[in-house]
Amino acid sequence: MFGPMVDEETQGWVLDSFDWAIENGLLTAQTPLILPDRESFPIPKAPHDQLVPELVQRLAGMMGIGSAPIRVEALDVLPPEYRYDPTALSAVGGTWQSDGTEARITYDPAMVATPLALIATMAHEVMHHRLHLTALDLPGGAEAEELSTDLHCITMGFGVVQMAGAEQAGWQGYLRQETRAFALAVFHEVTGCVDPGKHLPKRSARLFGKAKKLLKGWEDDLADVRAALR
Repeated sequence: MFGPMVDEETQGWVLDSFDWAIENGLLTAQTPLILPDRESFPIPKAPHDQLVPELVQRLAGMMGIGSAPIRVEALDVLPPEYRYDPTALSAVGGTWQSDGTEARITYDPAMVATPLALIATMAHEVMHHRLHLTALDLPGGAEAEELSTDLHCITMGFGVVQMAGAEQAGWQGYLRQETRAFALAVFHEVTGCVDPGKHLPKRSARLFGKAKKLLKGWEDDLADVRAALR
């Protein structure tokens, strides 16, 4: 027999991370489900060196760190027209670094052709900065930081953005899509937000539907998370 799409240890880590997100102010009763639409991201057509910094600033504001100094720069990679596959992204879609005073986020300019993937990648990089402005006693420890960064994009409302972006890019990133689906199911259950499944691409929506079934058996833990949000 095959096991569940997300193993029980990972499910427990996700729920522990939701508790951590509430304790550290990432997830509150007012946290909305953010959809990758023009209402949330009214980004005009513009050169990438204008568009991406504006996107990063918007994401930082959504995460409550709009005043944080973040420098945004393009990665030093070949333009798409000179790549073997013009539709392929570089091996690194984005990076985050900080000297303790200012953060630096980089991006592959080719990502403007895949806007969902761009938004998801930049949300991940901005989340790095959000977490580093918080005590980093993350469940799973420092070695789980990249996984936690992906996960806390979901605890802060970017679950649809993350799943849709990964599907558009054709890669999973750090978290598996199945784990993202489970985390998004937890977010939906504890916040009572609109049904994320109606806003996901078909494959992601199917994973989300399956993930909701995994919540059975975690009723007490989910009740504790809901109570902490009040």
